[in-house]
Amino acid sequence: MSDEVYKGPGETDDLSLCEKSDIFYLLSHHRKRAVILTLAMAPWSHVHLRQLAEIIAALEADTEQRGVSTQQVTNVRTNLKRSHLEPLCTAGLIKWKSDCDDRLEPGPGFSRAMRTLMAGGYSLSQSPSTAEETE
Repeated sequence: MSDEVYKGPGETDDLSLCEKSDIFYLLSHHRKRAVILTLAMAPWSHVHLRQLAEIIAALEADTEQRGVSTQQVTNVRTNLKRSHLEPLCTAGLIKWKSDCDDRLEPGPGFSRAMRTLMAGGYSLSQSPSTAEETE
């Protein structure tokens, strides 16, 4: 057995799925996918962060929006701001200025994200797991 320390399957540059600009990496978390899909359904091509947090909290709790507690919405909103929105902005999938407005809009790469989600079996009406359950 070698004394050499295992450093993983390759150099960071070799792992395209770990690149922060990679579409699959960006959409790997369900909340990032929910941001894109919710924005696609938004009637005026934008959604406010509070509305988005309410929708995601309701989806995760498997209930209607009015059945979600303020604490659940606050937790989701905080998590979106800290972990999910900035990478989507940096990659150009959405537009959001955290310092002045809580309004999210599609970015230049938004259609690419939607095509990727649709190719993966996601739609505006159901996720791949829901589609498999109905068959």
